[in-house]
Parts: sequence; C-alpha cells; structure tokens
Amino acid sequence: MSAEIIPLGKDIEPARILLVDDEPYVIAALQRVLHSGPWTVETAAGGAEAIERMERHPAWVVVSDYLMPGMDGVELLAEIRRRWPMTRRVMLTGHADAGAIERAVNQGEIYRFLNKPWHPQQLLATVRECLDQYRLAQANLEYENELSQRNAELLRLNTHLEEQVRRRTEALLQAEKMAALGRMAGGVAHEINNPLGGILAFVQVLQRDLADSGPDVQEGLQTIQECALRCKSIVDHLLSFSRRPRPQDHQPVVLARVAEAALALLRLDARYRDRPVQREFSENTPPVRGQDSLLQQIAFNLIQNAFQASPPDRPVVLRTGSDDAGVFLEVEDSGPGIPPEVLPHIFEPFYTTKPAGEGTGLGLSICYGIAREHGGDILVRNRPGQGAVFRLTLPRGVDRIEVRA
Repeated sequence: MSAEIIPLGKDIEPARILLVDDEPYVIAALQRVLHSGPWTVETAAGGAEAIERMERHPAWVVVSDYLMPGMDGVELLAEIRRRWPMTRRVMLTGHADAGAIERAVNQGEIYRFLNKPWHPQQLLATVRECLDQYRLAQANLEYENELSQRNAELLRLNTHLEEQVRRRTEALLQAEKMAALGRMAGGVAHEINNPLGGILAFVQVLQRDLADSGPDVQEGLQTIQECALRCKSIVDHLLSFSRRPRPQDHQPVVLARVAEAALALLRLDARYRDRPVQREFSENTPPVRGQDSLLQQIAFNLIQNAFQASPPDRPVVLRTGSDDAGVFLEVEDSGPGIPPEVLPHIFEPFYTTKPAGEGTGLGLSICYGIAREHGGDILVRNRPGQGAVFRLTLPRGVDRIEVRA
C-alpha cells in the first residue's frame, strides 16, 4: 500500500507552527501574517518555554529568533533537531548576523533563514514549503516503516519456505534411500530364505531322528532352530520392507479401528495385557484409503514402541483427528523422550537403540515406507523428559464410510 502525501489543508490533524521570540511585537507581527492559514499557531517567549510546548505537542515548523535571553535560537533549534528531527526549523536573523548563520548551519541544520524585516509573502511561502517538506519526510518515514515490515515478512516467509524445502528434500532423499534399500532387501531376503528353509527342515529331521539322543544334542538342535527362526523373522521383516502396497488393494479404513485392532493383537502378549491406554478418538475423523493390514502394522509398531518406552503404570495415548494436513493417528508415550542425536536417524533402516537381540532396527523404517506408499508421512514430536509423540498422517480417503452390521 503506497503512502499518500497529504495536500495542504487536508491533514488528518491540523499542522502546528510554533513561534519563538522574546519580543511580543515580533510575535504579534508573525501572528498577523499567519493567522488565516490552515494551521494552528502557538507561541513561546523563550527557549525553555518552547521546549515545554514541544514536549506537549510537537510542532511541524518552529520559527525562532536568534537573539534571546538564556537559550538562544541556535541552541534551541539544535535541541529541537536532536529530539524532534522531523520538525522543520526556521531562524529569524538580521542582515549583520553572519556568525549566527554559520552557527545555525553547523549546529542546528536550519532549514530556512528569514531576514528581518521579512516580507509577508516570503514568510507564508517559507512556512508552506516547510510544511510540504514535513509531509514529505513523514511519508518517507511511513514508506521506510512499511518497507521494513514487508522485508521482515519476506524474511519470515523465506525462512518458512527454506524449512519446507529442507524437509521436502530430506523426505525425498529418505524415500529414495528406502526404495533402493527395499529393492536390495527383497533380493537379499529371497536369497537367504531358500537355505534358511533348508536349515529349519533338516533341524526338524534331526530332532526326529535323534529323539533318543542325550539332552546335550537336543539342546544344541533347539538352539540351532531358535537361531534359524530368528533369522527367518529378520527375513520376514526384510520382505515386508521391500513390498510395495498396490493402490488397487486400498479400501476405506478408519484409523481408530486400525489402532484398536493393533492393540488387540498386542494384548495377546502377557507383557502388554494390562497396560493402561487412554483413547482420544475424534468422532468426526474421516476415513482414509489404504491397505488395512499394512496400516495395522504401523499402529502395532508404534503402540509396541510406546509400551516399551513408558513406565508400566503410565498410559499410552492413542489419538485420532484431522486437520489441513490430512487424517492422523497419534501415539503418545510417557517415556524419557528421544535423545536429540537419535532423532535424525530414527527412521533409518537397521538403526536401533535397543540392546542386541531385542530389535532389528527395521520397525520404524517399515512404518515410514508404508506411510509414504500410502501418500502420507510419519513425524515425531519429541518432548524431552516427558515422552514422544509419533503422528501418522494420511490423505483423506472418502467423506464417510458405510458401517456394515
């Protein structure tokens, strides 16, 4: 919005002129010339009184005599310049006051000089010019303030856009990394699966043929079988990591039901059977389109991690809702939070902070991949000392879903 220079006589508030002279007849002469103009005129008998009036109502133009008792005109106008720099300053002086002119220029930066005796038209023209210059300076100040505000807003928007670009770039790199690792994981898993199946089959044969052998042999075979099953579990995770859901398999899914189904599976484990859960499901949450079993896998992993991070007596919060970003499922734990150095790597494959043997480091990576394949995202909001909140966000699927009996 461009600032408007207000024409003379159309100011929002009337222009103010301050006349300063210790001689009453000089003040009266100045007032006779200026009394009919579109402005208000105030007077002061000396520098101290002029400063008091400026503090109450700053004038646009100050016309001051040079020779005054106490504070002279140069000192007065220099002080006004320091405290009210926009006020235009005019000095009345005699022809012989060359020294006063030099002082005024050096100290007060006087805008105009009027020689005594002045001509009325000269006085009016000088005052009008000063008022126009005041308005111009005021408009320039408004322009500068507006420009500063716009620059600040542009800086804020630029910072916001840079942050969005950074996040999108990180998400793209992560997606490309996940796709490449998925292809590799699928190939590796298939190559391992065949000999692993042979190992498990031969262990079963040996267990049957050596049923009458000593306990040491049976214990050894049992150890081999457990290790092979552990490897098979890792291979199954790798295969899940490499599979891409097909859009034609997507159906309307309610995230609250997904969370309840995942929780029911976790309740089969004695460790989680009695763990407290706080449900905050919004009734107005629309369904999404997706593959129910894969979304349950996300919910299962997030809830299981939340149980493991939280004290046994503290509830895990399950929350659904929708906002401008889409439909979300939040899982909030009551644990210690995620260390800052861990956060950048939390969705990377094979990255885990659990003790050896307790995790493959693929759970969150698989969840992230499933979310991205569904057109969504998983974000984590860390609360050091209070826990973490994982949010799965997916695009809106349909406006409503038909409930079947």
